[in-house]
Amino acid sequence: MSTSASYPIAMIFSTITFSKAGLDDPPQPESDDAITGLSCAKWVVSWLPNFEGFGFDKEPIAEDWGYAVRVSVGPDTLLLGFSNAFEDDPNRWRIVVGDNFNRGLFPWTQQRRRGEASRLSDFVERSLRAAEGVTNVQADRKG
Repeated sequence: MSTSASYPIAMIFSTITFSKAGLDDPPQPESDDAITGLSCAKWVVSWLPNFEGFGFDKEPIAEDWGYAVRVSVGPDTLLLGFSNAFEDDPNRWRIVVGDNFNRGLFPWTQQRRRGEASRLSDFVERSLRAAEGVTNVQADRKG
């Protein structure tokens, strides 16, 4: 990807998929939305107080693709996105670490943000690998 004047709308630093039973959302009969990931997001948010130096939303935000939590460090805001992986396994989940808010335009801010996103990705992956009932953790680092 070129780092010239063209910037993506959302930069995805990593995608982490895993399997865990019991994270499906409660049925919402009044809603036609197929949005999933709220229970997964709340589960992961419960770990974030252990991640030094970051602030975060306590309640996930509904998106058309799943749920998001803003994670802030200093002047930067990153995004944790949560959704069902929509594979053959209904217990398969996807967490995306992205930069969808105030991305830096200068190379030094982009580098700083990539470093913080990498640190957040490492924390989430390590926490998943240590969590009870989690299997098949796969991380794909992009940035």
